[in-house]
Amino acid sequence: MKKLTLLLALLISVCSYSFAQKSTLKLDLKASNIQWDAKKVVGGHVGTIAIKNGQISIDKNKIVGGEFMIDMNSLQCTDSPKATGHLKNEDFFNVPQYPSAKFVITKVDNSKSTPTVTGNLTIKDKTKSISFPINVVRISGNEVEAEAKNVKINRLDFDIKYRSSSFFADLGDKAIEDYFTLNILVKATK
Repeated sequence: MKKLTLLLALLISVCSYSFAQKSTLKLDLKASNIQWDAKKVVGGHVGTIAIKNGQISIDKNKIVGGEFMIDMNSLQCTDSPKATGHLKNEDFFNVPQYPSAKFVITKVDNSKSTPTVTGNLTIKDKTKSISFPINVVRISGNEVEAEAKNVKINRLDFDIKYRSSSFFADLGDKAIEDYFTLNILVKATK
């Protein structure tokens, strides 16, 4: 009986320790941001977009999951403000019909010094799995700061074909590249 009690106490303490290591941290929306960069044959545009809400899950000081809602109404073209309205219409993101986008982490490969995040990105109700490396700047049980640079997104995966030379011939220097990139900074706290 003493062995059983001792074994049970040991099992409870091990389980308590492993559960105590896992936590979910809420995104700090003011400190987190997304910057985008889209290229054309001649020139391009840059801008920002805000995260509406989100969380990051950590276990033993490693990122293991997360989910982020992106506010498409916050989309801004910072180098050409008049282009903002065009990006929000049906030629691009059709924000009146699709006011939010979403990214859900499905896997994090923490086997190397630079972790790789894989997740499902949903834009315009279309979901595509993407993977990219992240730089974990700071992590503890109470705080996470991570960034990802030059995350490539193929706009064609989300039915954004406007001025794509993959679909339209004879665009010349009016063609817009099929890929745009994101620079993402997320901070989360308990």
